[in-house]
Amino acid sequence: MRRAFQRMSEKNRPPRLLKCRKAVEQFPESKACAQYNDTYSCVWAPKTRAITTMNLEIVLSVLLCISSVCYALLGMRFIGGKHEVGNILVGTTFIIIGIWVLGGAIELMATTYVVFSIGRMGHFLGTALVPVALLVCFREYTGAETSRRTIAALLIVPILSVLVAATNVMHEFMWYLPATNEVGEFLTRPGEWGPWFLLLHAPYGYAIVGIGILTLVMHSTAVAPAHRRGLFILAGAVFAPAIAVAAYDFGLGSNTISTVPIVFAAMLPIYAWLVIGEQIIGFSPLAYETVFQNMQDPVVIVDDKERIIGLNRGAELLLNVSESEALRESLDSVFGQEVPEIHKALDTGKSQKMLTTTGRILHVQVSPITTKAAARNGRVLMFHDISDVEKTQKEVGGSEMLQRTLVNHSVNGSIRMRWVGEEGARSLRCIFSNAAAARYLKTSREDMLGLTAGGIMKLASSGMDARDSEDLLERFMEAAGNREVIDTEVRVGTDSSQEWLRLIGEPVGNDVAVSLFDMTARKAKEIHMESIAWLDPLTGVLNRRGFERDAAKRLSDSDDNATGALLYIDLNDFKQINDKCGHEVGDQLLTIAAERLRTSLRSHDIIGRPGGDEFVALVSNVEPEIAEKLAARLTKRLEEPYSVGAEMLHCAASIGLALYPEHASTLTGLLRAADEAMYRAKARCRGISDISDTDLLEKAG
Repeated sequence: MRRAFQRMSEKNRPPRLLKCRKAVEQFPESKACAQYNDTYSCVWAPKTRAITTMNLEIVLSVLLCISSVCYALLGMRFIGGKHEVGNILVGTTFIIIGIWVLGGAIELMATTYVVFSIGRMGHFLGTALVPVALLVCFREYTGAETSRRTIAALLIVPILSVLVAATNVMHEFMWYLPATNEVGEFLTRPGEWGPWFLLLHAPYGYAIVGIGILTLVMHSTAVAPAHRRGLFILAGAVFAPAIAVAAYDFGLGSNTISTVPIVFAAMLPIYAWLVIGEQIIGFSPLAYETVFQNMQDPVVIVDDKERIIGLNRGAELLLNVSESEALRESLDSVFGQEVPEIHKALDTGKSQKMLTTTGRILHVQVSPITTKAAARNGRVLMFHDISDVEKTQKEVGGSEMLQRTLVNHSVNGSIRMRWVGEEGARSLRCIFSNAAAARYLKTSREDMLGLTAGGIMKLASSGMDARDSEDLLERFMEAAGNREVIDTEVRVGTDSSQEWLRLIGEPVGNDVAVSLFDMTARKAKEIHMESIAWLDPLTGVLNRRGFERDAAKRLSDSDDNATGALLYIDLNDFKQINDKCGHEVGDQLLTIAAERLRTSLRSHDIIGRPGGDEFVALVSNVEPEIAEKLAARLTKRLEEPYSVGAEMLHCAASIGLALYPEHASTLTGLLRAADEAMYRAKARCRGISDISDTDLLEKAG
């Protein structure tokens, strides 16, 4: 290291402040030379050459600085814009190039070796990192993703090269000193490259750039012809800087002015045109397969902005447009405004039917493209000609005898309704019904003919309350008027013979078809499963979960000025009876107690059994005085003997009473207050054999 600094002190003098003796010898006619002293300072001559050189360097430096700022702004525009695939990588690449160009400007204007070294670091930062950034950008452009682990591996050599260049004065691995020529001018290209540059840095950079360009060229054979122009332009835009770097590395051109930043400055308008004008980064060419182009069905591929990014030959024939003309155009500009079915398919994801200008019927199906890097969250529109199928279906439908035979023998109900009357006074009336539909609706086929939609819906909801029946008719008429499908469940018949049906109404031409499917068995199973989940299997009242669900809903639905009460009931001597007489007797006693609760309270009061010998009851819409009287009456009712087999058992109950909203306004608060009151009542009769004079009802305090 000492040797390196010694060589710097002897030869690496800043050319604009410190001039060497050979400069004086080269221009002996100069009369302006000052005394050459220990600091090696002198005045440069002749004046004309100095002024010309200085003006050129100043102009180039200013242009390079402006280009550097433009590259940085272009890079930040991509990084800070919409987060589309490739934007961050392209923006980062432009920022690195901007640093590279700024380094060239610093080299031109440097007057000390330290400043010159900073400018040179910009050059090596660019030659180290730009090849890797370009390779990753090219891979993403062609639809290939590069993992973070791979990017980290690719950056090992570039990062080491930057470190070697930064510490070159210590070891001269990247280039050999001195850094000036015989006349004291800084060498932007070293006189001799070091071993690290020759054996690792330069070969690695050229290899990475070559692989990137090869990636683009190889991909060009697998993409649509309209996309190849963009690939070739992108590859060509890399050649000019690559040639400049190669000329720099192999010693071609000036040693005191780096041409690579100048080439990048000249390429700035071209790069800006490619990424902003041509939007070459915003469109990633999709790989074509042979089967794609030879499909008879038209296929159109759009991006997330509904711009066309690919189509096959079938789509070209359908639209009467070439692929190159359709690319990047919106769907509306290619299909026209008269294709709402396509937009509906894209919005809903459901298949649609559309009629072409030639009278053909196409089935439109939408499929998302899951490979984000390749298609920008695009979707595939596939058009299948179903004209022949539709024709066949109409021929089958035209055979009225065949159709009626099939429908009449179906186990499912089938009703056909038609709009009749003038515009503004139209109504739906039944024009056909099969035997199964009449059987489900508890009527005859003859009586159904001519019925309005209201009459049919009234039959279909005969097991439902009036409000639900009106709601069914309203939803059915709204769906029929909008030519939409309605799919709902209805209940037919009385409580003793109820049937559950699934009712589906859908438009068929100008008519409305109604299908009925028997769901009674399935519904009974659902009800049974629900009873298991919410009811106490022994007593038939609600279990803890069922009570909390229904009671909480009752409280939340109540008015602000509503009143009520919660009773917490405990059978005092149940445990002794259960242990003495057995669980079977205990179960019967609990069943009788639950029945007494049901008969003592109102039908809409909510009764539950949290567990063991405890019951709870929510009594709604009662004044406090009435609630206390009801609780007192219930206490007397539960004190009555229980007849279980040949036994007459006595099992009085302690009751805690909590008023709503006086003691609590939530179910949890009411349960807590009533439970505490119940335990106080239970404590009064603990250890007393005769409880006839003991008050077993306690009000929450």
